[in-house]
Amino acid sequence: MRFPSLPIPFAASINPYAERAERHCRWFVRHFGLVTTDEAERHFDESLLGILVSRACPRADRETVELLADWMGCNLVLDDLFDETDIGEEPPRLRAFCDRVLDWLREDGSAAPDDSPFARAYTDIWTRTCARASPTWRRRFREHFGQFLSRCVWEANNRRSGVIPGVDEYLRMRACAFMPYIDLLELVGHREIPEHLYRTAIVSELNQTLSDCVLWTNDLFSCEKEYTLGDVHNLVIVLAEEKRISLQQAADIVGDMIRDRIDRFADISTAIAGSWALEHTDMPTRDILIGHVDNMRSWLSGQMQWRFETKRNTSVNLSLVEGKASRNY
Repeated sequence: MRFPSLPIPFAASINPYAERAERHCRWFVRHFGLVTTDEAERHFDESLLGILVSRACPRADRETVELLADWMGCNLVLDDLFDETDIGEEPPRLRAFCDRVLDWLREDGSAAPDDSPFARAYTDIWTRTCARASPTWRRRFREHFGQFLSRCVWEANNRRSGVIPGVDEYLRMRACAFMPYIDLLELVGHREIPEHLYRTAIVSELNQTLSDCVLWTNDLFSCEKEYTLGDVHNLVIVLAEEKRISLQQAADIVGDMIRDRIDRFADISTAIAGSWALEHTDMPTRDILIGHVDNMRSWLSGQMQWRFETKRNTSVNLSLVEGKASRNY
């Protein structure tokens, strides 16, 4: 497939602890038993998730970049589990598992009585996160993570029923998936956004615009793999289905959509870091907000660089089982 050009108007850089973050991320998932076969380890390593976080968070200190890399590792192993194994087609079983995941993320930071590999891994990263975050932030993150998990169950119901969602429904349900990462970005430089600013219309639009840029770009780069897997939960695929056009034609349209959102994000981030911050914040809060906007810009540019390095979306590790493609774990 020919990928549309997606120029990013922000400079890209990489965290000086990138190699360490990549090594730590690989160690973390092995230590907690999240990847248990040679094939799963190879797929995880080729994803370069520590490099992704290091490009997305070039100014994070060592402990923070390792923590965010561990979050990324846990979440994407979980996402693959939901998308590429039988649990992703069994909504009641998946809902029960998602409820367990939320129980591991307790607002008071206490550990859940669960000794499974995922429970131990999430308890570890949640404990490290709670040490850096206020109760308000924890509550918001948990709410966003719960919305992401509910979307996973929605996808499972669609798979079970053979439903291909329309574009509008897909975009509405997809919109929540990146919000936990925007929350985690506030840990970089200890830039927690005050709740009264977080809930303003302009900051909400900033968050949603970055989310759209990242999620739609991910769909663009992963559409061939997901098409091979038979997973319809991808903007390119649902657009092609709804408009009765080819994947390439749909990809070109999605490219136009992403470019529009990149331009909008650039405009909003400039406004917030400029006149809006001067009018609505005091100096300490302004510094927090401007730094956070810089971190959001870095995520946008960094994730784009990573997409040309990772092998996460290649289909070489897929095989046909009973006429259906699945990952070789």
